[in-house]
Amino acid sequence: GMGGVGKTAIAEAIYDQIGPYFEDKCLLKKVRNICQKNNGQVSLQMKLLFDIDKATEIKIHTIESGKVILKERLRHKRVLLVLDDVNKLEQLNALCGCREWFGAGSKIIVTTG
Repeated sequence: GMGGVGKTAIAEAIYDQIGPYFEDKCLLKKVRNICQKNNGQVSLQMKLLFDIDKATEIKIHTIESGKVILKERLRHKRVLLVLDDVNKLEQLNALCGCREWFGAGSKIIVTTG
């Protein structure tokens, strides 16, 4: 959608309002900007992993290994995931793959630029 109309603010408000009802939650802001940097998608995968498993010592080194790790860690959890300012399908593929990545009752909210 058009920039500056409040998509991020709405997504953040929803996150704050319903977040407490989920086992784990993660808000990834400025996905587009971060993904333009070196290893941007991997750094977002790491943030997601740490937000849902703060005690983890696992390090993600590649996008593909990140997908495997995230699917394994997320698939039995009821998670709220907000992805802000996504502009490429590959970003979605790296961060939330497919429905089978998430446990029953999980919700994913995506805003686009």
